[in-house]
Amino acid sequence: MNFDQGELDFSATASEEGHRKWVREMEEKKRAFELRHGVIIGRRVRVQLSGELKPMDGMIHLIPQKDPSAATKLRLAMGGREFLIGEVESIILLDDAVPG
Repeated sequence: MNFDQGELDFSATASEEGHRKWVREMEEKKRAFELRHGVIIGRRVRVQLSGELKPMDGMIHLIPQKDPSAATKLRLAMGGREFLIGEVESIILLDDAVPG
């Protein structure tokens, strides 16, 4: 995933609460991304692409892009297949386990 991972202060005393806070912040960023773009990252899904007869099952991964302002050209991958976010007709969550 191509999320800003924030900043860890390596000179600070290690604490479990600091790590938990960082994990919570990363999950919040991931949820905001998913809501904004209508995709589910890091969970098993079924994706139907426009023009394709059969859906694909697996996990969607974000392909890092050089121009983050090009949201309509957001590139995703599942297995060995790359596709644009605009090619997605539907996404169905297949697993019901809550991550984390």
